[in-house]
Amino acid sequence: MDTGEQPELDDDFDFEDFEPASPLPSERYWLVHANGGRQLIDPRQFDMELLERQAKRVGGRLVLERWIDHGVVVAPAPIAPPRPTAAFDPPVSALAPLFRSRLDRIHTCKVDFVTSVSSRPTNRVLGNYYRTRKLIRIYSHDTQTGRRPLEELFDTYLHEVAHHLEYTEYESFDAESCGRVRGRMHSRLFWRILGELKTRWRNEVRQALLDDGS
Repeated sequence: MDTGEQPELDDDFDFEDFEPASPLPSERYWLVHANGGRQLIDPRQFDMELLERQAKRVGGRLVLERWIDHGVVVAPAPIAPPRPTAAFDPPVSALAPLFRSRLDRIHTCKVDFVTSVSSRPTNRVLGNYYRTRKLIRIYSHDTQTGRRPLEELFDTYLHEVAHHLEYTEYESFDAESCGRVRGRMHSRLFWRILGELKTRWRNEVRQALLDDGS
């Protein structure tokens, strides 16, 4: 549905993180996290059987949605169980410093950047990276469901940080140059950087839990 949203564009806007309005596909896959958050999955970029096994291992699942009869949704399973009410949701103004403090625990950036969190509701746009301005923008609210879960927002943040690192310090990830190829949504280097950041954060969280239990 066209909501008339107009993302802010400039000459260094990264179009791979903006999904333009287009007819709905006949089906799409959602990765449902253990906390009830969900993430749209492109089946062309993943081994779906492997992804399903990995999701089940951490308490998540894959859900397939199909469209028939001009938009009637037929879902073989609920998209996600109701998300438990969090004891405390940081205000939007606190998200940028919170996410930066997390990032500083797993990586020290050689080139700084600015983070802006917008509460303007969006349908498809989760975040953008503006290379020239070294600006990361995250959108905290969904048009239909309201505020997005904290960990989903942090996942988007790491996604945009990976773009920043691919441009500014590719050598930190054993690359000779930026892996960006014009016309390609995401490079292999980008996925390697994002995977490394997520692995470091998972290890950081796991270690914190072990320390708390000792």
